[in-house]
Amino acid sequence: MRTRRVTWGVVALALSLLWTGCNKPVQHQRAAGYTQYSAIEGQKNSTNCLYGVPAKEAGWSHGPTRLVIREGYALEHSSLDKIPLWVCEHIESGHIKGPAERADFKPDPDLPHGERAELADYRNSGYDKGHQAPAADFKYNQKRMDECFYLSNMVPQVGLNFNQSAWRVLEGRVRDCVAERGEAYVITGAMIWDPKEDVETTATGRTVYYTIGANEVAIPTHLYKIVVSKSASGTWEAVAFVMENKEYPRYKDSQYDFMPYVKSIDWIRQRTGFKFMPQLDTQDPNLQKRLESEPASELWPCLQAEQ
Repeated sequence: MRTRRVTWGVVALALSLLWTGCNKPVQHQRAAGYTQYSAIEGQKNSTNCLYGVPAKEAGWSHGPTRLVIREGYALEHSSLDKIPLWVCEHIESGHIKGPAERADFKPDPDLPHGERAELADYRNSGYDKGHQAPAADFKYNQKRMDECFYLSNMVPQVGLNFNQSAWRVLEGRVRDCVAERGEAYVITGAMIWDPKEDVETTATGRTVYYTIGANEVAIPTHLYKIVVSKSASGTWEAVAFVMENKEYPRYKDSQYDFMPYVKSIDWIRQRTGFKFMPQLDTQDPNLQKRLESEPASELWPCLQAEQ
């Protein structure tokens, strides 16, 4: 009998390990837009969003969303996908140095259960909790550092060879620009996009994507980052990047070249359904056109790899 009890204990342990290791991505399909339902809270403003919070484009359905406005960042959170669709920051040179320490990851207390990611959703998934507003942008203030670790500021991101390498380096290059120029406005966001939908002969009207966890947290296919800053002459300039959520070759930090991933803001708008800096529509449409259509070569030097 003693031998039998040990045997059943081993079986129970094996089943337990098997169960805890089963949080693997699950495939889904959706209409080739972003999400399938539409609702949003009243319009809010945030000092972190240059020329207004990103606005939904007509004809797009982004699903039920909630605006989360905090001192350090603003975001629009998808209740369907349990990830932020965009996160806005205003980063100043004084923000990237300080005594604030990294915090623990936590579900966002301002979002209801069932509409947010939980820690268990990421456990054993094989994906990192990928900050959209990076922790290193909040070294100056512990409260803001703590809030940037809420899961509402995270997306499932490929880890070792993306989030912890190439994407981390891109975030650092943005801080280099901030240190050089004094400040920048940054919008980081998630995309569920299939390049085949851009071509009439391959488009199907459906996009395959994956989720993790019991709450079906969506795994973005791509991530984007928009950087807007003023030149020495006081002229607004912008550059944007789009990177697939996948493994990349590993290099020394100084050797990463992000120029192949440069896209116009207009290109991102067309594939996310968000109008960035919407107040420019009426305030300065010429500036809006220039920022959205022409990535600024003047911003590139602080983002390029060493030659």
